[in-house]
Amino acid sequence: MASDVWLPLDEDERSLIRLALSSYAREGNRDKVMALSRKVATAAPYPDITVGVHGGLVQWTLGNPFPIRICDYDGDDQDLTDMDERGQRCTMWFEPADDDCDAHYRKRA
Repeated sequence: MASDVWLPLDEDERSLIRLALSSYAREGNRDKVMALSRKVATAAPYPDITVGVHGGLVQWTLGNPFPIRICDYDGDDQDLTDMDERGQRCTMWFEPADDDCDAHYRKRA
């Protein structure tokens, strides 16, 4: 089953993996190895997400290809109606995915 994974590789690491795959392809499984090599070559980098904060509050997000969960811990217990995964009280909301994300998040060519 395929899944999207962001893997931080610099150009030297990317080249090393492709070289190793090329060597391995000579021993067999050429089609699968070449498909994997193409995937490594064109893999998307981490998304370049910016979160704008003003006065201690999130005002906007940019470049997120998926919704972002925001947890605000500033407030009185009666104001903090949600609970985070660590059991701490907070106010929680989701910032939607950036519709213009393609301008900020592109696969390598």
